[in-house]
Amino acid sequence: MLTGETVLLQLLLGFIATLGFAILFNVPHRALLLCSVIGSLGHTLRFGLVELGVSNVVATFGAALFVGLVGYLPARRLHLARVVFTVTGIISMVPGIPAYQVMAYFSRGDIAGGLDSAVKAGLIAGAIVAGLSTARILTDRAWSRSSEPLPDAASAQGELENRGG
Repeated sequence: MLTGETVLLQLLLGFIATLGFAILFNVPHRALLLCSVIGSLGHTLRFGLVELGVSNVVATFGAALFVGLVGYLPARRLHLARVVFTVTGIISMVPGIPAYQVMAYFSRGDIAGGLDSAVKAGLIAGAIVAGLSTARILTDRAWSRSSEPLPDAASAQGELENRGG
């Protein structure tokens, strides 16, 4: 049930988780509070949508889209990379439990359970990517209209060899 107390608890938990990862990722001190607030709001939005009956995948997409859109503004104002706000903002959405369950099920020989968890983890990870990509397309016209072709594997390998890698 979605109560005021539950929402406040989720805001606090999201804030702490985001702040911890922001510190771990060496986010500049001037951006720590904003990163934590954005992550907290994204976490709570996803939690609230799930509590209201929205599927975890759709809720994750919505929350990642929110983080991507809201993270764009402080990135511009503080002249920081957008990923400073978006990566820390989505960290609480990463499907760690389903990913762990894949290994646990497979180690017990439960292939069906492992595959089920793998699909869940993949869909949630895809929802994060889709949400952040959609936000980027909506806020960065140059990125969404890039006419540069993606390098093929052969040309990428050639570049690595030319660099000595």
